[in-house]
Amino acid sequence: MSGERRIVWRREDAPTLETCVVHLDRREAEGVVAGMIGSEAIALRWRVGWDEAWRTRRAQIERLEPRGTETVLLADAAGVWHDSAGAHLTALDGCLDVDIGATPFTNTLAIRRLALAVGGSAELRVAYVAVPALTVAPAAQRYTRLAADRYRYEGLFRGFAGELLVDAEGLVRVYEGTFTRVEAP
Repeated sequence: MSGERRIVWRREDAPTLETCVVHLDRREAEGVVAGMIGSEAIALRWRVGWDEAWRTRRAQIERLEPRGTETVLLADAAGVWHDSAGAHLTALDGCLDVDIGATPFTNTLAIRRLALAVGGSAELRVAYVAVPALTVAPAAQRYTRLAADRYRYEGLFRGFAGELLVDAEGLVRVYEGTFTRVEAP
């Protein structure tokens, strides 16, 4: 995978829209999400970087509206996490992925890192960033590869399950009931 991808996702369960740019050569992606989550108007910017094995190395999430909240997470290849001040976030130890609740891009990190064969399944812990609060906690998830372009995602920490339809690069096209990629006509 090389180059740059520009993606727009529409959220199905809340009136939000996201623009995302994936810089494949730099192993970095960034996006802006705007709309309503619950009864709250929100705009946020996120940026995620990963290593050659698709392990999250840094994540930055900033609320643009209402202003003032920013979360910065730094991780090493072994899943040891720190905040921007260098404080060790021991609760996240062992998490190799970040999952930002407002974007389907972060599913790509686990999909690519796990590289499951069709029929394969894996359970993992992720550093889950809840939106709109931007709180971070470890969360249990499971991915099962159903077909070359389809996964079952289970958010075990919240009792959620849905299918993900992805493209050849593992980028979400449809996240059942939650996100749909806006395709050019």
